[in-house]
Amino acid sequence: MHSRRKWLLAGLGAVVAVLALVGGVFLFSGERGESVQGYAKVPTGEVVQVTGLIEVGDHLVHLMGLVAPREEPDCRRAGGAVVQCTVISAGKLAELVAGKTLRCDIYRFGNDDRNWGLCRATDVRSDKLEDTINGQLLLAGWALPNKQQGASFQALGDRARDAQVGMWAGPFATHRVATGNLFGNPEINDANTVEIEETRIRLRGIDAPELDQECILNGLPYACGLQAYLQLVTMITGQGRILCVVTQAQGDDRGWGKCGIPNERVSGLRAGVPSFNELLVRSGWALADRARSTDYVAAEDEARAAKRGLWAGEFIRPAEWRNGKR
Repeated sequence: MHSRRKWLLAGLGAVVAVLALVGGVFLFSGERGESVQGYAKVPTGEVVQVTGLIEVGDHLVHLMGLVAPREEPDCRRAGGAVVQCTVISAGKLAELVAGKTLRCDIYRFGNDDRNWGLCRATDVRSDKLEDTINGQLLLAGWALPNKQQGASFQALGDRARDAQVGMWAGPFATHRVATGNLFGNPEINDANTVEIEETRIRLRGIDAPELDQECILNGLPYACGLQAYLQLVTMITGQGRILCVVTQAQGDDRGWGKCGIPNERVSGLRAGVPSFNELLVRSGWALADRARSTDYVAAEDEARAAKRGLWAGEFIRPAEWRNGKR
């Protein structure tokens, strides 16, 4: 009996493997959540910043299995030609969802607070990955596969590459995620992110307002996202090259870093000197991201008690703002 069960399990495993190869079964590493349904559109205010972001009803949904060609709005091909890859990708996505009602199955990956969706038009009965909006954008060649969220996406990316469509029509600078120590002159994108050597790094353990976010002070709205950004710029300006110790979480296409002043050997952060992550929370212009780290909870408590930065007025938590709460 035991032998029969063993052979049965082996046979079932083989069937699952074959189905995965032909696109009938998707093996994803995320946790399945609710499904959302509604008219779909591409939020125009985000098209330059995000590839694969759509609004479905009242929900912001990131298309699972996709990453941008680069974090910048353009990619560079051999010979110096510049192609607006992110804008074209958003335009192609707008074309794919135009006039359609979508159903998106939502997945979560670890502590990533974004809604990752596997989306298809409600009139599509196919269960194949290539018939989802995600798969169609990959096959068009205007997104790259995020293998961290499921190996099934890679096959569609390979098909677009072999067909030399979209971005694959010529060599281009691909999306980069580096881990380990990154040392260099930073470019500050917003209060959550810096960039070193063309690699974008999100500050780990903190959550600051988005660049376009507004808060309330004395009953009036103000640009708290811009002020938080300026606070980080002020902290880093004049420091020269900085060091970020970067890690990556399963299923998350971003690099997460603790950034600050390097020690003399540039082998780590200088002992006894607070990181920029901690300083931004202590100033009141970022919150401690407790889902990823408890390192900055005390700094947040201090800022709240002193009513610094955001704590001087009222605000929506940045994670909730990103998910559409206003």
